[in-house]
Amino acid sequence: MYFCSVMEKKITPLTWQIDVKNRVKSQHIGSDFILFDDFSALPMFEYPFKLDMLIILLCTKGSVRGRIGMHSYYLSAPFAIIVRPNQVLHHEYISPDFAGHGIVVSQSFASEILPHLNKEILIASTIREKPYAQLSKEALVFIRKYFKMLKVFLNMTDNPYRIEMVKHLTMVFYYWARPYFQIPVQTAKQPRQALLVEEFVSLVQENYRRERDTVFYADKLCLTPKYLSQVIKSTTGKSAAGWIDGFVVLEAKALLKSTNMTIQQISDELNFPSQSFFGKYFKRCEGLSPKAYRSK
Repeated sequence: MYFCSVMEKKITPLTWQIDVKNRVKSQHIGSDFILFDDFSALPMFEYPFKLDMLIILLCTKGSVRGRIGMHSYYLSAPFAIIVRPNQVLHHEYISPDFAGHGIVVSQSFASEILPHLNKEILIASTIREKPYAQLSKEALVFIRKYFKMLKVFLNMTDNPYRIEMVKHLTMVFYYWARPYFQIPVQTAKQPRQALLVEEFVSLVQENYRRERDTVFYADKLCLTPKYLSQVIKSTTGKSAAGWIDGFVVLEAKALLKSTNMTIQQISDELNFPSQSFFGKYFKRCEGLSPKAYRSK
């Protein structure tokens, strides 16, 4: 694991984009925007890993299984995956014949693009809920044209507007991509329990760093803790407390593996009363201490 030197208490994710630029043949604008076609030398994340960048992957051959946040997926080509900055990525399997194209975008570069899209088409929240999409033949043709055009722009090293061209072309891609990453609208009326689960999971996703008590979520949903727990357990097979623990532990794992934060800093980041309390919580959920998990 390679860590950057940092000021105290500053979170420093691993510089994966620099590894990509150094380890594979790529076209790039510094470390802010990197386009590559060679997946063979890329690092594999066999554990939850947090990245401070935007990643767009187009698979034209092969398959992959993994998780983005709490979303599990198994996809076969052709498909696209978009990982937003600070999401947790966990690759469980990538087929030996995996091939396609990839883009790595720094968080600062992405932040110049995403605010416009957030205001106009809410693409960021859409991708958070559904960060992957199977592609039609027509969609695959479009994306290949997009990557081809990107290569043309990236090769214009003497053009003073190269960065702006890349930014606006990427915005066009986001506008085009929205329907493919959109969660289908339910035509039939959803059962009350299914809607309750969606509301609960959304609340947990927003508040798990601060609130780990089922009572908090029951109050937000105007339900008794007992009823909420019964519905979540019967509908998902996992208890309400289990869902909360799942979000907290996934974040803790990612911070342990992908940053240079001390265990005390991670404990503070997740609002535990002490490092000792955090250690006991993590060990109860995972069966080993944060230190042991980090070193394994």
